[in-house]
Amino acid sequence: MILLTVTSTAWYTAGICVGVVFAILIALVLVLCIFSYIAKRANKHQAGIKVPALAPGKHADAADGDDLVVVATAIYLYLNSAHDEESGILTISNSQSSNWHAVLNPRL
Repeated sequence: MILLTVTSTAWYTAGICVGVVFAILIALVLVLCIFSYIAKRANKHQAGIKVPALAPGKHADAADGDDLVVVATAIYLYLNSAHDEESGILTISNSQSSNWHAVLNPRL
């Protein structure tokens, strides 16, 4: 019997809200499908590219420069603990001197 007392405007509003939610979900699924299709095409394209094999004992030129410097610096900083040490102790104190909450508690 309660369903009969709800006006038609409420039913229209509820229907529009549900429709908007489903439309957004369908759009999200379509976007994810498009990205999946693009990723599959990119992987197929990369699979067709042949990388030349290196002779034994030789290294790739890409790893000779800045990459090695970055890796060495990261390892050095990690091993030498170049970061802040936190104590893990919370220092929260309750002071009655501030009156910012006086509106909420009129007894103060």
